[in-house]
Amino acid sequence: MTRSYYDARPSKFEAVGNGSYIYRWDIQEEAAPQQIMAEGEDQPAAESSRTQYSCYEVIVWASVSSNKITEAVIRAMWDANYEQKLINEYNAANLGVYGGSKSSDEAKAKIASYKDFLAARAALKAQIDADCAELNIE
Repeated sequence: MTRSYYDARPSKFEAVGNGSYIYRWDIQEEAAPQQIMAEGEDQPAAESSRTQYSCYEVIVWASVSSNKITEAVIRAMWDANYEQKLINEYNAANLGVYGGSKSSDEAKAKIASYKDFLAARAALKAQIDADCAELNIE
């Protein structure tokens, strides 16, 4: 998923006006280099830094709920096939399919990949829950 960029700090939640809403998360302030070009010159006359903001965002259609936002964000970050692949590899690793045992390096890597996914997903859900509480979205 790619980040979106703004010149001003974007809101976490915004009505688009057509029945949809934009939910934004992981909003970060960044310094962006800026080159000032003199007319007719090939090289920059000066360089400066400006502030920009980046974030991830998804569109959610009314009626908005914490569950709908969570589902939209999770599907935007990871498609269902990726999640299913991790689950299958995790189960296969626990059954000893990789490397002949659950304790092989390959099996441990598959198990760790799924655990990392679950941790990232839990952190994202916690962020969404906190944002929804702040925004009074149930």
